[in-house]
Amino acid sequence: MQTHTLATLAVAVAVGSGFCGASTAAQQASAAPIVTVTMTSSGPTLSGARTWRPGAERIAVRSRVADQEATLLHFRAGYTYAKFVADGRRARGNSVRARAALRRIFAYTVFDGGLDLFQGQAASFTVTVGTGTYYLGEMTTRPQLTPIHVVGPSLAGRSPSTARVTATDSGYLVPAHALPAHGTITIRNSGNRPHRLNFIPLAPGTTRAQLGAYLRKTGARDNAAPPPFALSGPQFGTADLSGNQDMQVTYTLPEGTYALIDFDEDMTTGRPEALEGMYAIATLG
Repeated sequence: MQTHTLATLAVAVAVGSGFCGASTAAQQASAAPIVTVTMTSSGPTLSGARTWRPGAERIAVRSRVADQEATLLHFRAGYTYAKFVADGRRARGNSVRARAALRRIFAYTVFDGGLDLFQGQAASFTVTVGTGTYYLGEMTTRPQLTPIHVVGPSLAGRSPSTARVTATDSGYLVPAHALPAHGTITIRNSGNRPHRLNFIPLAPGTTRAQLGAYLRKTGARDNAAPPPFALSGPQFGTADLSGNQDMQVTYTLPEGTYALIDFDEDMTTGRPEALEGMYAIATLG
């Protein structure tokens, strides 16, 4: 469940954390990260609290390795971490049994948000958590997740973001004005299926029609030859976000044109979500 790119980038350029200042002491206190996740070659390391309060919590993420993903998740009633790990083992491959296990994972796991970063990058995400047990870390073929316990009185809500991107099950709703190149945006999944969002730099003037034609031609394969309008440069992605969930993401990227793409597979059809319309063009400035 890693971010895929239009181009295989040989150069990882640092992305700053780009945290916005708050106007009051209360906002400043709530904006401080409750925990920092550092992605390393041996797995994620966490520094900070393992016990949180209900409400808005910000998680800072830094990466020392290429294309690693930090994610926060919790389970629906009756599904446990042990069942999650067992289904993860069964989900390897393309057999009927494997796809059934993968469907169970996505049906009974709530993906609250997260970030997929490249070496040298840093960003943060903010989610609203309720009382219960969450898991934070890296979800690969061997999950490395730390339990987080959420108890006590509620915290204040999130600070405002400057823009919103909404994922549906058939595309992204992107504001007509430019998204910030430096700041905080809200990403919401209003669909029924999990979705992710990858920001990938493109040549100025690239259109959605050009991007769509490329994705259809290549079958949205992550190992396809990059199109002529792909650029090397800083980029980042989000982790899976379950339906009816949202998170805030704070980041810094160079100004310019970006593709917004979901390379996940539809759990029912097995087709890449990008071929179902999950792609868009956005300007960051």
